[in-house]
Amino acid sequence: MWLKEFGHTVIASKEALAPVALKDKWVSQVAGVTLKDVKLTVFQNGKKRGAQRGDLLFTHFGVSGPMILNMSKEIGEWRQGGEVIIALDLFPQLDHGALKQELQALLVGESNKKLKTLISRLVPSALVSVILDLTQLEGEMPSHSVRREDRIKIIELTKAIPLYVEGLLGAESAAYSSGGIAPGEVNFKTMQSRLVSNIHIVGDLLDIDRPSGGYSLQLCWTTGFVAGSHI
Repeated sequence: MWLKEFGHTVIASKEALAPVALKDKWVSQVAGVTLKDVKLTVFQNGKKRGAQRGDLLFTHFGVSGPMILNMSKEIGEWRQGGEVIIALDLFPQLDHGALKQELQALLVGESNKKLKTLISRLVPSALVSVILDLTQLEGEMPSHSVRREDRIKIIELTKAIPLYVEGLLGAESAAYSSGGIAPGEVNFKTMQSRLVSNIHIVGDLLDIDRPSGGYSLQLCWTTGFVAGSHI
């Protein structure tokens, strides 16, 4: 960046707010499915790193949507230090005990229904085959044949479906790239460079991370207005 020639510190560009690619082959089966109000908990090398709650979109390569985009930069950084697994909780509003009661009520109330039919009452239909495959349960099994250990499998999985992170998609898929001029080298009252008096630095030239939801545009508009008001 040419501003470096004037002595400015330039933080290297890196993809930010990018969709996350997963190793799990089954995600391509549910591409286009959106899950409302779920919880994601991120683990690196088995250690909890962070969690968020919101909406999630499955794609043919992994996951996207505002929640995952806002977590993506950290996920990418954690991925550099080891294996990253995201635990997907389909029922963040229910603890294990409450979910157990709900599942038990379905099994008792419709004991002659097939297991795959009852699971579809709990989760989006597109995820039924995924739940059955991951728990290695037979969907054609009648509900009255579901054993205690089978119920535990279903509950444990739907509270923490493991998503194995491959990495972030490239710059062409990112909402924006982080990096740019160090904020401490800019006077935010005027957006003027603290090193060169007749240069104003605004918008994406600044190393400022922001969440998904139009904040990149707002950053450009606001800093541009401030700079324009002091020229």
